[in-house]
Parts: sequence; structure tokens; C-alpha cells
Amino acid sequence: MKQTQTKKSKLVAALLSGLVFPGAGQYYLGRRSRALLFLAPAAVAGLLYAGGLLDQTNAVVDRVLAGSVPLDPIAIAAQVEGQTTPLSMTVSGVVFVVCWVGSVLEALLA
Repeated sequence: MKQTQTKKSKLVAALLSGLVFPGAGQYYLGRRSRALLFLAPAAVAGLLYAGGLLDQTNAVVDRVLAGSVPLDPIAIAAQVEGQTTPLSMTVSGVVFVVCWVGSVLEALLA
């Protein structure tokens, strides 16, 4: 009976890590230090990614407000698609995905 309960707890932990935030499942299982190993880098990566996205959005908005880009959804979409993704955003996206997948797998397998 205890083994069934452990598997159920691991499944709930994996779902928490996959659907709520990386490290949430480890925290649920009482593995606080492991939770921080997933949560801290994922949080920093998420913040860096959001900051980069905000910078890119502000650049397009500034061009629209300055009048260099017409207030046309197709022209704005072309501006958005034409931007290059900074390396920091790419790296932070990869770090977040690695933390997310690693957290789910660790919750299931450990």
C-alpha cells in the first residue's frame, strides 16, 4: 500500500512541476533543496526572457508611435517578425525548458 501512495505522490509532484512551475513538485515531496535547484534558475531565466520580450515590444511600439511604422496590423507583424532574437533570450529559454523537463523527470524517477 505504501508503494502505491509513493507512486501517486510522485505523479502529483510531476504534475505540479510540469503545470505549475519547475521545482513545485520537489517542494511538494519535501525535497526543498532540490526544489531550489530547479526553481531559482527557472525563475531567473523566466525574468530574463520576459525582460527581453518587453524590450523587443517597446522597440516596435516606439517605432509605431514615432510614425515610422504605420498603425496597420500587417506592418506591425512584419516589424515583430523582422526582429532578431537576442542570445540572452535564447539561452534563458533553453535554461527554462531544461529546468522544466528536468524537474518533471526528477519528480517521477527519484
